[in-house]
Amino acid sequence: MVLESLITLLVIEFLLYLIYNYWGGLSSKLKGRGITVSAFTITFDVGKSMKPRAKRSEVLSKALGISGVINVALLMLIFYWIIIPSAIDIVRTLLGVREAVSTPFVPVVPGVTIKGSNVLYFLVGVSIAVVAHEFFHALTALNEGIKVESWGLGLFLIFPFAYVKIDDRDYSKSSLSSRVKVLSAGVLSNTALALILLASISSISTVIEQHSMVVIYELDRSLGPEAPAVVAGVPTPSVLYDINGTKIGSLSDLRNYLTSIADKPATLVLNISKFKSLVDDVVIEGLQRPELIEVVKPSNMSRLGILVVEALSPSTPLHLYYLNRVFYWTYVVNISLAVFNAAPLIITDGGKILQEVLNRYGLKKLGYVVQWVTIVITVSLLVIGLLRFI
Repeated sequence: MVLESLITLLVIEFLLYLIYNYWGGLSSKLKGRGITVSAFTITFDVGKSMKPRAKRSEVLSKALGISGVINVALLMLIFYWIIIPSAIDIVRTLLGVREAVSTPFVPVVPGVTIKGSNVLYFLVGVSIAVVAHEFFHALTALNEGIKVESWGLGLFLIFPFAYVKIDDRDYSKSSLSSRVKVLSAGVLSNTALALILLASISSISTVIEQHSMVVIYELDRSLGPEAPAVVAGVPTPSVLYDINGTKIGSLSDLRNYLTSIADKPATLVLNISKFKSLVDDVVIEGLQRPELIEVVKPSNMSRLGILVVEALSPSTPLHLYYLNRVFYWTYVVNISLAVFNAAPLIITDGGKILQEVLNRYGLKKLGYVVQWVTIVITVSLLVIGLLRFI
């Protein structure tokens, strides 16, 4: 269903592009309203020009400059620390020394690498991340005396984004320090937001984990018909509350208990409840009354023959669960956007900062070499990561 909806949206975008380009009257009206349609991209100017501050805030300028540059430098080092081992793998594979390449990247392709409701959480995360990114670009530009011509929202393929158009003349006339501050501000916003979200996720997860339950979702028939749980006919899916009165609240509780009787014969009384289904593959729905199931485990079998996962009880505050999912995906998007935007990839802020600095010292060609080599390695790793899902 999600994949069909995405394909439909792309078809609509392509039709709008054709109409926009071949219906002159409509395109002129849309342009007059600040709407631009290009190939699979739609932009809408929300705000018009904003004049820079009459007097720059030196405290804000220094704070954004120092923290922004340090942040970009650290993230750029992290990016290379991540890709260098894989780049070495690529060389070794080409030389026939190694057969496969390990990649740290999983490209974001809704319906392929991200599925189900996670697509919606991801899109919310993208929206928040790009708005914060562009807002900090604009805020810093205005503080550095650079005019913002317009700002707005857009849609590229299925990905929402925000944008800020900075006055080219003001930008080119500004100092190197000001340009670096403007470029690094977006990356800084994503890093800061990611750290705030990480702390929030930790706090919410502490509350949610209190509602965690062990679920027997299927019997492990690979052990054969003599597996203790198969012989006892343990119903699935079911919640496991306790074994012989010992509370089982997590997978570690279950693991510890079974380890203690691994080489011993035992008669285990499982206190369980059958249930209807899992909402969003996590929250238990339709929980029935508890019942006791007797499972006889011989000494020569250390496993019961059950496949288990952790799920959340029906009493879980759903608003916290869904908020945590939004926070999680927004965190993933922000930290990913921060790392990639800090990397020297020509179109990224990190690439532009590197080029600005090297241009100052007459090393323009070196900047392009570094960026193109990094791009080739990054694209190769992304393609390898995608092929594993196809």
